[in-house]
Amino acid sequence: MRYLKIYAQDVLDNDVPDVVSLEFHDDTHTPTLVRQATAFDITDDGQLDWVIADDVNQDGVIDAVDRALAIELAQLFVEFNWFSLDAPFDKYLKVFARDFGGNGIPDTVRLHFHQGEGAPTDESIVYTAAIYGDDNGLGSVSINQDVNNDGKVTHKDAELLKQFSALFLKFCWIDAERC
Repeated sequence: MRYLKIYAQDVLDNDVPDVVSLEFHDDTHTPTLVRQATAFDITDDGQLDWVIADDVNQDGVIDAVDRALAIELAQLFVEFNWFSLDAPFDKYLKVFARDFGGNGIPDTVRLHFHQGEGAPTDESIVYTAAIYGDDNGLGSVSINQDVNNDGKVTHKDAELLKQFSALFLKFCWIDAERC
């Protein structure tokens, strides 16, 4: 299974994440980590503005497109407010998509918010969210959680989930023959 593990850290100790790591895992490989990107807020203005990235969109070149996609996804992840203030930096998000129809178009994107060290397990899941679709792409949101952690479940949570899922799919990191 292919999945993306994202975590953020508050390295500058100012209660906001300033480093976001994106780890692209494929559990058919050993080790499972295949690609990665790390985005930084080097200007300390709350915006991620510098990145080190592999070929995260899998087009065969490491270029500005990879860097832009990584920064954009990392910045959206920050909006979930799911990060650890202090060590052990054990909060992370596992994102994966499924193509149940077998047509190369994902039917679902699932987000599992974890807290715990090591590989993602069912025991470390704190809450989940998902977006579902049909053979024409994603559409409906299944959400009963406050995914942006602002204390209430609103349309903002659903919009963040839709935007994040659509961007995640641009990485083509799914279990499918084609993307």
